Amino acid sequence: MYKLLIFIHKSNENNFLNFFRNSFLPLLTEINGTEVKLAEVESNLLLDQKYSHFCELTAKDKNEMDNKLNSSAGRSLSKLLMESHRNITVITVNYQSEE
Repeated sequence: MYKLLIFIHKSNENNFLNFFRNSFLPLLTEINGTEVKLAEVESNLLLDQKYSHFCELTAKDKNEMDNKLNSSAGRSLSKLLMESHRNITVITVNYQSEE
């Protein structure tokens, strides 16, 4: 399984959170094929950067994620991610089974 995790920085949550809901979530839902919801981050005490919310995009592997991100909605998402880099942290996770 391959995941793209998007964390919203806590210091920017007021105006940016509304922008994120209106701009990012519809694109993420279109890319994912199912509704993507925003979750609250309850605690991240050990990190210097504090986060208020996060969401994730999931694919079965990196190739599927690449295909999703190369779609029209995926390219729009990539543009938003670059424009919003000061307000978010993006982490990719690759769950590989050990053989």
